[in-house]
Amino acid sequence: MARRRLDLACGLGLLSRLPVNWLLSPAQRASTALWPLSRSIWCWPVLGAALGGLVGAVFCLLRLCHVAALPAAGLALAFQCVLTGGLHEDGLADMADGCGGTTRERRLEIMRDSRIGSYGVLALCLSLLVRASAVAALPACAAMLALAISGCLARAALLVLPASLPPARPDGLAHSLTPLPRGPLWVGLGLAAGSVVGLAGGMGLSGTWADASIGTQAGAWTFVWTGAGTGHPSALFTTLLICLVAAGATLAAATFVGFAARRLLGGYTGDVLGAAAVLTECCILAGLTALL
Repeated sequence: MARRRLDLACGLGLLSRLPVNWLLSPAQRASTALWPLSRSIWCWPVLGAALGGLVGAVFCLLRLCHVAALPAAGLALAFQCVLTGGLHEDGLADMADGCGGTTRERRLEIMRDSRIGSYGVLALCLSLLVRASAVAALPACAAMLALAISGCLARAALLVLPASLPPARPDGLAHSLTPLPRGPLWVGLGLAAGSVVGLAGGMGLSGTWADASIGTQAGAWTFVWTGAGTGHPSALFTTLLICLVAAGATLAAATFVGFAARRLLGGYTGDVLGAAAVLTECCILAGLTALL
């Protein structure tokens, strides 16, 4: 139990700015040993789902207070940046700036520069625009679950890239994850899959999208899955469709970032992982709006 608590503290300390000392035993608090970052990867997707759910809860509370959808989404994302410290957004901006370099060495040098360039600003603005408009387009309850799903799979993408790419540098976050332990990797991916299925099932069972145009878009398939041919998708069909869209969006974002990292940098860095997380969230949230 103490080992699992240390893993949770390590993951929570990396992915958020929340206090973690309460998770540690007195001996662990007094220890000066390095935290087992690579061993903690199993809990990243679950923590991502919890953080996304908190952001979604803020959005729901603002909507209950009759705040308009787009300002409520913007404020919820502002809360997310405070909650996570903008860690992934910083990685996205750095990777976008690095793409302007002409050589691998120059790109890595630019990515380590604390200054932000025009590419980084554009990437941040566009990512916030996509996420805020997508959240605003979803019903409040659906948005909360969608943010939990996107948060979960965004952190799952952080497990896939280190498993398929070498570190681009001999130091930094990427180096500390190498070699990636296979046991925690498969546990993390399994927990991610289970969490997404459960959250998607909650969306289907809640009937949030019962009257949405998904019934029209699905066409003849809805007759099969509803059983009664009512024209509205059943909970099972809705759950399956949400899972497929979320998984496809995650695969597309991770593949794109992984291909760019291999070609431009020769591997992954911490900034690459941050960029993958943000782009995954953008793709998932945008994809879910297509179901409405």
